[in-house]
Amino acid sequence: MQQPALPGAPPGHRPEIDGLRALAIAPVVLHHAAPTVLPGGFAGVDVFFVISGYLITGIIAGELAAGRFSLRHFWERRLRRIVPALAVMLLAAMVAGWAILTPEDFAQFAKALLASSVFASNLHFARGTGYFDSDAGALPLLHTWTLGVEEQFYLLFPLLVLGVWRWRQDALLPVAVLLGLGSFALALWLAPRWPLAAFYLLPTRMWELMLGAGCALLPRPPRADGRLAAVGIGLILAGFALIDPDSPAPGVLFLLPTIGTALVLLFANGQTHAGRWLAIRPLTLLGLISFGLYLWHQPVLAFAHYVHFGPLPPLALAGAVAVSLGLGGLSYRWIEQPVRTRRWLARPALLVAVCTAVLAAPLAVGVAGYTRKLLPHSGAEAQQLAGLKPRGALYPQVVPPSGAIGFVLFGDSHAGQYFQAATGRFGAGALLSENGCLSADGVSNWPAGTAKGDACHATPDALIALVQERRIKTVIWAQRWDRKLYETASGAALGRSSDKAAPALLAAITRTIDRLPPGTRVILLGNSPTAWAAGPHMQDGWLRCRAYRNIDCPLSYPDTLAEGRAVNPLLRGLAARDPRVTYIDAAAPLCRAGRCLLVQDGKLNYWDGSHLTRAAAGRVLAQIDPAVILP
Repeated sequence: MQQPALPGAPPGHRPEIDGLRALAIAPVVLHHAAPTVLPGGFAGVDVFFVISGYLITGIIAGELAAGRFSLRHFWERRLRRIVPALAVMLLAAMVAGWAILTPEDFAQFAKALLASSVFASNLHFARGTGYFDSDAGALPLLHTWTLGVEEQFYLLFPLLVLGVWRWRQDALLPVAVLLGLGSFALALWLAPRWPLAAFYLLPTRMWELMLGAGCALLPRPPRADGRLAAVGIGLILAGFALIDPDSPAPGVLFLLPTIGTALVLLFANGQTHAGRWLAIRPLTLLGLISFGLYLWHQPVLAFAHYVHFGPLPPLALAGAVAVSLGLGGLSYRWIEQPVRTRRWLARPALLVAVCTAVLAAPLAVGVAGYTRKLLPHSGAEAQQLAGLKPRGALYPQVVPPSGAIGFVLFGDSHAGQYFQAATGRFGAGALLSENGCLSADGVSNWPAGTAKGDACHATPDALIALVQERRIKTVIWAQRWDRKLYETASGAALGRSSDKAAPALLAAITRTIDRLPPGTRVILLGNSPTAWAAGPHMQDGWLRCRAYRNIDCPLSYPDTLAEGRAVNPLLRGLAARDPRVTYIDAAAPLCRAGRCLLVQDGKLNYWDGSHLTRAAAGRVLAQIDPAVILP
């Protein structure tokens, strides 16, 4: 027997769809709480997309057939459904992010907050934020990408349906099918070429929405069939089991949960075992709060992980999930239902005004945080310790368009970390670097055949050309020197620069220097000790370590752990043999009495796990006599 409609349910309410929502949200939450337990649980969002396409298309087509469809009313209902609950979550996440994030992570969070406030987070994340390897600052709001897809769909799809309806009513289903097939083909083509765009953007997610739309537009709804509905549930569960983070997304495997969802939508009802199972009270209740639970679980889990070093204990993880469930229930009871049923914000003008006003706060904070006009609570300590990221710290190239240049800093981001301090000490200079790249004549830490490898391999030639063109007399070469190296021409692995590849590296440095104009001075800056050498809790630097509530952060570590200890003597030896080269020990001013300092003279030496603050860079460069660097 079919379960009775829940109190307040609209006519035609299908409890099994609420159960289907529960079947979608539970794996998503489980995946985010414990990814290794259910690696494919994130595919629950694909189930949601099919359900959305089905329900939205059914609403539009039904109202068009009845002659009472209104774009204004449709968009008002979508506004009531999504924005109030989302705005409250964004406000709470905004306060939590300000309270606990580091300045660097808060800047990333602010960008996501800004994008989420205008339903463009999927566009923002597609520019460079992986779903499974995103920055800690982006994690609390990473899930809002789906709302971006949905809102963009709600804006565009009704216009398409209206246009097709006025042209030819019976063309709605063929158009939905063609649009879905085209979207799926685009997703398959784009996934290996631009995986972030394929994952996040509406054009490559439209096929899932159109699958649901096609189910709603079938001219004769099929009869209930418990076997096909059960197959649908099985396909959904198989998708969760077989999909993992390495699966091309969207891809062929995602047909399992999406087609499974379509089968349930088409063939399950209260007369089938599958429909009755999905309509059991615990599942329908979970389905009813699924939107609120989806909104809240990600920031709750992300912030809980942020303040705890290492995996969350099972009890803490269970507590975070319980809090998410509670907040989802409160969202449904006190925000979603009152607004949707017009007990609150009954007048459309008031609804728009309140939603605009409430979203204005995270929008403003997002802008201020992104432009670094607003720092988080930890910003005061970071400023006191001079530990903020220097402006332009990771810019790869800075070349004055005219005038004399006294030096060029060359290398990777460990060259860029010195640029502000270098120009302050030596005057006008240039920076020529490629982040993450060690490249000398004939060797590189990137194998050939990749875009990054090609860019890295080109840097020595660019250095020679710049020095010749601008008649630069001094090259300051700084790197993370301890790298795994490859031969540039053949791509053959040479080993680490501190071990088997050491002769090849030294020979490559010498060949590069040989190509410079006669009389060019070369200053080799040794590998700085780095903060992350202190241990995994320092991977993102001392300020990030301070955010952990369960560990104490060290002020120093034994110099025997310092990065570059093996390769630095090799560079010193090269300088001793070659009169053109001067070696500067980057560790000497940062390490005392057998310990490398993370906090020195009341100032931080690193703004993240690897890069020097301006104060620390100044200590290193103080070993160079400004008189030797002349324009």
